[in-house]
Amino acid sequence: MGKHQQAGTAGAALRGLVLLLAIALVAGAGWYVWRDRGGSAEAGTDCPTTLRVITASSFSTVVSAAARTLRSGPDCILVDTTTADGRPAAGQLSQLNADVWIPDDASWAALAAPGSLVPTDKDSLEKRDTSAGATLATSPILMVTDQPTAEKIKVQGNGWLALSDLLDNKNTGVRLVVRDPSLSGDGLVAAGAVGEAVWLKRGMDASSLALNTTLAVTRTVNHNLAATPETAGEVGLVPEYALLPTMDLAPAGRVYLAGADHTALLRYSWFPSAAAARDPKRSAALGRLFAAFTTTDGRQAINAAGLRGPGQTRPPFDGASVLPEPTAEPFPVLAPHHLQHVFATWDPEDRRSNLLIIVDVSGSNTGSTSSPPPGNKQQPIDVLKAGCRVVGDLMPVGSRLGLWEISPGQTGGYRKLLPTDRLDETSRAAFTRSVNALTTHRAGQGLLDTIVAGYQSVRDDWHDDMFNQVLILTDDAGRDSANAAAVADMVQKLSGLKDPERPVTISIVVLNRQDAADRLKDALAKPVGAYVDNAMSADDVQAAFIHVVAGGLHE
Repeated sequence: MGKHQQAGTAGAALRGLVLLLAIALVAGAGWYVWRDRGGSAEAGTDCPTTLRVITASSFSTVVSAAARTLRSGPDCILVDTTTADGRPAAGQLSQLNADVWIPDDASWAALAAPGSLVPTDKDSLEKRDTSAGATLATSPILMVTDQPTAEKIKVQGNGWLALSDLLDNKNTGVRLVVRDPSLSGDGLVAAGAVGEAVWLKRGMDASSLALNTTLAVTRTVNHNLAATPETAGEVGLVPEYALLPTMDLAPAGRVYLAGADHTALLRYSWFPSAAAARDPKRSAALGRLFAAFTTTDGRQAINAAGLRGPGQTRPPFDGASVLPEPTAEPFPVLAPHHLQHVFATWDPEDRRSNLLIIVDVSGSNTGSTSSPPPGNKQQPIDVLKAGCRVVGDLMPVGSRLGLWEISPGQTGGYRKLLPTDRLDETSRAAFTRSVNALTTHRAGQGLLDTIVAGYQSVRDDWHDDMFNQVLILTDDAGRDSANAAAVADMVQKLSGLKDPERPVTISIVVLNRQDAADRLKDALAKPVGAYVDNAMSADDVQAAFIHVVAGGLHE
């Protein structure tokens, strides 16, 4: 019996020891969680101010280092950090009542709810007082590929435009690798650079077409994977911060290019909330946090994360000398419209539209409408059909799509070939059949009245969960654009139909008639915000269609 008693006593002692260890472990774990939230053993929970910060995962260690410098003393500050990347981060701002957002690129600020962040325009007093929009760190994005593919890029011009041109030509064998543009600045700025190079050189519509073509030869990886090449011919677009820690593991023969025409640059930026800026206590705390990034600890944390500080000096890492030093001027921060082009290219849901297409092609032998310009073998009607089919393929199920045709002999001057309706596989097939059956009509009036009727139709059938648009393709064989009085009357009617609560975008593409495009653009651009352009080839029309499907927003 004594042995049993001794065993029981020993067991009780052992259980007590285990319990004490468990309590210690739980307490220790709780302490580490608290430390991650910016707490400290010295300050306890008595700090008078807590700041809620949302930041990119690649910057979280930097925020933690800056926060550690603020968490002691009677005026200590606790920093509660939430890590969120890409588009989802914008949605976290209001849900978490964040005081400041530090995304991995300044372009993300365009996704924040209107009025939620401190304005960053140059005349804003709040910007000056809060440092809104300031860049805390940067990281250039490099092209990573094999030697033969690198030589192709160099021969083509050794820049982002050269890469885009190679991707546009399927015969080159060059393919792209990027992270998902909606989930990280790495992917957004990388994909944006490919489109931006074309936009700056050849214009908006050409950029839309280039991005769409590029997607067909792109391997998109998720947010947790590096966009490094795996096979010959692939060009991975990878930020410097992701390359530096792994330089000693890089495969032999890998080549890195920075881009001779522009530098694609991630800009980690400081965006205080408007609510925090209005609160003197929180605003002062934000000022101290902002300053903490320039302390020795803050600068060291930026370097340790592989990022460049405001001085743009590459942080020291073993093997970093292999990487090229970017010298070209950085691309500008992607504007909201440019962001939409990237999103709409990669995500079909961003192409969801309520779209009415109005077509107007004459078989007249007058002017330049009866035949294509020199070098273009396609007739205008064939170009138009090809463009319409592109739209049918690009718009996702659940969109709304309709097709009207100018018909001078009809009441009102047009025919509804396909009433606007929800797009599914059945209606998509019906749309394609209607497009394939399109023919030229005799020249005559009717274009201007049909534009008004089409605008009113979309306005009255307005949907708040998609872009609402009217797209007109015309050769203006009836010379409606030259009737100044009729054009002025159309503008007046459109202005009267405008409803700020139900905005409708008008896009007009004139086939082979620059003079007509110029007249309509002069008349419509400012009063009704219409987009008007001239198309001389099938590529021009396809680019215009893709641009419209990408949101129809214009600058």
